[in-house]
Amino acid sequence: MENGFVLLLKDRFVKGVIIAILLVSASFFTFSVPQISAADELVTVIATNHDQVTVVEYKNNEENIFDITSVVLKVDDGGSFKSFKTERGWIGKKTDADTITFTSTIPIKPGQSIKFGVKTDKSNPVFNWKAFDKEGYEIGSGGRVTTTNQDKTPPETETSTTGPRGITEQSTFKIIPDTPRVGSTLRIIGESFVPKANLDFYLNDLKIESFVTDGQGNFIVSTKIPENQLSDRADFIIKDQSGHQKSVSLRIQGVSSRITEGIELTANTASVFHRGDEKPISGTASSGSTLTISISDSKGQVLTTYTVKADGSGNYSTPHRIPSDREFGEYTITITDGKDTIVRKYVLESTQKINLAPLKEKYDPGENVTINGTAIAGKEIELILRDPVGMEIHSENRQIGPNGTLTFNYHLAPAIREGTYVLFATQEAEFATVLFGVGQLPSPPLIATMDSLNYKTTEKPKINIIGPPLSTVSLIIIDPADKQKFADSFSIGVDGYHTYTFNLTGYTSGIYTAVISRGNVHAENKFSVGLQTSTGKVTLRTLHETYNPGDPILLIGDSNPNVIITVSLTDPNGIKVKTQDVFTDKKGTYSSSVFRIPSNAQPGIWKIEAGSGVNHVSKDLRVTQSTGGGITIHLDKSSYKKEEVVQISGSGVSASHTIVIKILKDQTEITKLSIVSTGVGDYGTIWKIPTDLSPGTYTIKVLDEPKSAETTFTVVSG
Repeated sequence: MENGFVLLLKDRFVKGVIIAILLVSASFFTFSVPQISAADELVTVIATNHDQVTVVEYKNNEENIFDITSVVLKVDDGGSFKSFKTERGWIGKKTDADTITFTSTIPIKPGQSIKFGVKTDKSNPVFNWKAFDKEGYEIGSGGRVTTTNQDKTPPETETSTTGPRGITEQSTFKIIPDTPRVGSTLRIIGESFVPKANLDFYLNDLKIESFVTDGQGNFIVSTKIPENQLSDRADFIIKDQSGHQKSVSLRIQGVSSRITEGIELTANTASVFHRGDEKPISGTASSGSTLTISISDSKGQVLTTYTVKADGSGNYSTPHRIPSDREFGEYTITITDGKDTIVRKYVLESTQKINLAPLKEKYDPGENVTINGTAIAGKEIELILRDPVGMEIHSENRQIGPNGTLTFNYHLAPAIREGTYVLFATQEAEFATVLFGVGQLPSPPLIATMDSLNYKTTEKPKINIIGPPLSTVSLIIIDPADKQKFADSFSIGVDGYHTYTFNLTGYTSGIYTAVISRGNVHAENKFSVGLQTSTGKVTLRTLHETYNPGDPILLIGDSNPNVIITVSLTDPNGIKVKTQDVFTDKKGTYSSSVFRIPSNAQPGIWKIEAGSGVNHVSKDLRVTQSTGGGITIHLDKSSYKKEEVVQISGSGVSASHTIVIKILKDQTEITKLSIVSTGVGDYGTIWKIPTDLSPGTYTIKVLDEPKSAETTFTVVSG
């Protein structure tokens, strides 16, 4: 099987799977807990904590019109997950130490809810979350979900309402630092209050500050403890206009001579991040001071907030890790010590140098497909489009301009096969794929490609794998004696990509096969270890001498056994449009079907060449412009009895294209067949005469838009 062979999958999750790593008591799922609302109240999340075990409930509100099919839960403030449990029909996957993605084919419909039990390394964890529909669109998210301890009721004093309420049951706040000192500056960070609410901050009975929450009901306020405050336990209180309040009791420390002021607040961090990166945020601040660091997206939404403390020398450092599913774009880091604030920006970029995306995920037959993006400027790129059965239906080579932009267009015939199509883009050592659906949304395929064909024993092969996000796949390496050399299994990332690297220690010279499998679907790639160039003659043969644009080239040849052969295709201007290594088998024979005359090829004399070491052979191929001749139809005979088989064949249709064959009776359609033509524009199929078909004359019509042809046959009794 050739390198890059694709087998497409249906996007199905296994139903009824329970991952029971944590034995969470079922009684946890009956807690009455406060509610944390998402934007627009489409999705709400509530959480209850008991002894490091948290039950998180996602509710799809009745006002929503979308089903929830996957959710992401992330623990903040440097925490990590230890284990989790799901309800029946849902599966979970830890995509990072602090992130779990839950998915199911049984969606949460409006008015329904789902609960998950999780265990973290924190006694009172803080979470943020996202919810997605079946098409992968985000329909809800929450900045921070603070759990409520089952054994403790948050302090709250209820009084009669005399003004607009600003505090809800979910409202929380914290004091930074949590060991305040007399005369020191502190910050108050609040979340899940009523948006745009007027609030007051009290130290015991003394009113210190008045402020207003932001549009999300959050706030960060800096204030100072009075110099005449006694060093004793005190109540830090937030009150709204209706008399509701939240309070925290802390001990205020005396003045410390060890904390030195005057060190300038600075911050250093990388300007570019990639998914999965972990890089430090560091700098200087007043020794012993506590810093608040917030990460915001390009829309200004705070994604996470955490704290770090400067050491005795005034230095601080904390790691910043990028989740593997975070969106590309610009992000803002805001660092404050309560008095001064520093803002730094960074860009989250893709590690891929080819970035392409379809204008839309689903197209209908007859539409024009548009794919836009960027590639390496000034370099040629090869584009190959394959249909749902893995057949190559279009290929072309493009020269990318100095601005690096690329637009690919392809017209879908009205009778084209429905399913998932894959565009492969190759440019030097870079490789990218783009999926789109025809008549349906695309389903993740299973694609495996290797970074080379022949390796030295000191090298580490890389297999680039694309498949259903979070799915588990297996790898088997078959040696030259057709025996299993190596086996492993691993999970594909949340973005549907995974790169697998392995060692070649102990591999002998020869041809190996890497088999990637998921269920009964697999993709194979042959590769060689330690093969050399040939010391003997190299031969080269093709099936045809003349080709049309878009035609495939099947080539075969001979040389010494187990050697590398380099094959290239050159256009009439002397430009090599494709170069590919192949290897001979134990008998010295090689073959390849990866070459194709580009769909945008210019007519003229093209050249196919094969070489190994000092040995070289070439052959001229004539490329002519397709004449667009008419469609021919051939039947094995002119009349048939019931239950006999009609053999239908012909030529003159588009190469490697879906065509439609209709059986008509007086222009009334009896049946319709869809088949794919060969690479040279031929076609063939069979049709059995039904037992209930009436005798008479029938028409066979072959459609290859905009061309068509028809002929007749007779059904006789008997």
